Amino acid sequence: MNRHVTVLRVEEGARFDPDRLEVLCSQFGEHRAEQLVAQSLDDITHHLAALKASAQTVDLTAIAGPTQHLFDAADLIGMISLKRVASDVLECLDGSNDVALAATLARLMRIGDQSILAVWDLEDLSG
Repeated sequence: MNRHVTVLRVEEGARFDPDRLEVLCSQFGEHRAEQLVAQSLDDITHHLAALKASAQTVDLTAIAGPTQHLFDAADLIGMISLKRVASDVLECLDGSNDVALAATLARLMRIGDQSILAVWDLEDLSG
């Protein structure tokens, strides 16, 4: 019997919608848009920490709230990857597949951390 092992890549890049940031700048001005992005990043950091704690207890109601907040914050500032994975976690919460939920939560943590770092890297590049 010949068995093959497939290695899954657990790294994926954080994707952004630069048009969303332009809309924020047009709508609120550059200074206020920067404040919104900074506040959203703080919110994302806070909600990721809450999710990490909730995931340890497997409290589904404690997972739903922070995940919805992540979705909203990601949508506001154009974090496409984070928004999509948060949506996937919310869908898993509606199902009864604990394995899929655990895997999707782990992915949300990775994407969340990568997204935050990517935004700060962009900020460093722009000065």
